[in-house]
Amino acid sequence: MDFELVRAAHAEPLLRQLHPSSSHHNLHFSRCTGDWSWDVPFVMHLPGGRYLVAGPSRSQIVGEADTAEEAIALVVGGLPPGCGPAIVGRREGLDRLDTVPPNQIF
Repeated sequence: MDFELVRAAHAEPLLRQLHPSSSHHNLHFSRCTGDWSWDVPFVMHLPGGRYLVAGPSRSQIVGEADTAEEAIALVVGGLPPGCGPAIVGRREGLDRLDTVPPNQIF
C-alpha cells in the first residue's frame, strides 16, 4: 500500500469518517460498512508515481494528480452531497438516510 496516500487520506477529516479499503493498490471509501456504497471516488496508481482518481464508477474519470495530497483533494471534491459518517450496515440504510429529512432521522 502507498503509505503516503494513506497518510494524506487520514489527514482529511471528511475521509476519516468513511469506511476505507484497499485492493490492488487502489484506495476506496464507502459510506457504509456492510457493503460498498459505490458513490465515492477512489484512487488508482498510475505509472511514474502519479494517481488517477475515478468514480464512482471506473468509467468516470475525476482527474489525475502528481501527489497523494492532490489525489485526495480530488476525492473530497467528488464526495456526494451531504456525505457524512459511514453507517454500520448496508447500502439500504443509506437509501433511508438519503430520503428522510434530516430532522426526522433518529
